[in-house]
Amino acid sequence: MRHLLDHALCPASQTHYTQALDALTPFVQTYREAPLPHFLLAEKTDDMEQTQALADAMADGATRMVILGTGGSSLGAQVLAQIHGALTLTGLANGLDLVFVDNLDAGTFSALLAQDLSTTRFLVVSKSGNTAETLMQLGGVLLALEKSGLAPGKHIGAIVGRADNALRQMADNYGFASLPHDDEIGGRFSVLSNVGLLPAIWAGCDVQAIRDGAASVIEDLRSQPIGDNLAVRGAAIQCAHMQAGRMISVMMPYGDRLERLSFWYRQLWAESLGKNGLGSIPVNALGPVDQHSQMQLYLGGPDDKFYTLLTHPSLDQGTGVPAEFATYSATADLVGRTMGDLVHAEARASYDTLAAAKRPVRCIELSAINETEIGALLMHYMVETILAADALAINAFDQPEVEAGKLRAVAYMQAMSAQNQLAEK
Repeated sequence: MRHLLDHALCPASQTHYTQALDALTPFVQTYREAPLPHFLLAEKTDDMEQTQALADAMADGATRMVILGTGGSSLGAQVLAQIHGALTLTGLANGLDLVFVDNLDAGTFSALLAQDLSTTRFLVVSKSGNTAETLMQLGGVLLALEKSGLAPGKHIGAIVGRADNALRQMADNYGFASLPHDDEIGGRFSVLSNVGLLPAIWAGCDVQAIRDGAASVIEDLRSQPIGDNLAVRGAAIQCAHMQAGRMISVMMPYGDRLERLSFWYRQLWAESLGKNGLGSIPVNALGPVDQHSQMQLYLGGPDDKFYTLLTHPSLDQGTGVPAEFATYSATADLVGRTMGDLVHAEARASYDTLAAAKRPVRCIELSAINETEIGALLMHYMVETILAADALAINAFDQPEVEAGKLRAVAYMQAMSAQNQLAEK
């Protein structure tokens, strides 16, 4: 993984960058002496036997795996699933159809449950075990299985926090297996735990390589001079731009197998930093398609954004065009080239054009889309986010406003139930 940072700062943000680096020094020293559980997770091995066992048991006789969970309980696993093509046009990964149900929609979920469920398995993920959206999904699954004469113990598994909660009680009552969710790791940081790795096994991933890639980032954090470390520099760059008034952070990966990573990053950055009137707005884009839908704004609109392009080797990859294309002026330059060549040219053009327009931009070049590189990239962004929160004096690990919204939704549901009870009397 190579970081191109030549155009990541502008003169107005240089002083802020230096100040941010200075502010981060004591935090990095603290993490070297007392690493966060999030960092130690990359080197953990004692949980993999249980994770593999449940993955194997649930996959036995299955053709489709449905993962029920929202936000951090789903997005990280989606990133890992895409490494080998799941959730892209190629569809299946490792012979299994992976379906992530991370949103509530009555119509689509009913249609899913109306299908033959005999070879479908459901993984239910909730750290609290009380997530209303996920429990509503589980309730629908239980009714559908009952209607089909299928046993919950065969078709359902769970990852749930150790505390007494509704999902853990249901696992006991309905007889389906569960794994403990690490109580020290919040959902949006849980991709390297069984939350992300169990679905990754179904997607055909080498999960040890994912953790090895993440561990390499933590080793760099321990050993490199602070001013040389890429995660530290990334946090300082982001903070410098916020101080300079650039309150939007755009992530634009090039390639379908990196698409869900931008959604994962969006939650990680927004939920970790959006507190006390601080933070910046994460915007996810996708190249090359969003060169057509967003680049006009990026280049011709307000200079209030910091850009990260994410690329991987594509030269000489993919399909070509017929030789006859040489007779058409619009396609003559495509003859003898591949689709990957065009993607490479467009990504390079985006970077150079943004730089020429004096828009601050960095490019992270992956050596490949594989487990090691994606594991390293995920940990890079977790460290960058945590350090950015430290620099801003923000707690990266809570989400008080989200909890307030959940409580209000529960109150509305209770009010609807009360109205129904009155109507029945």
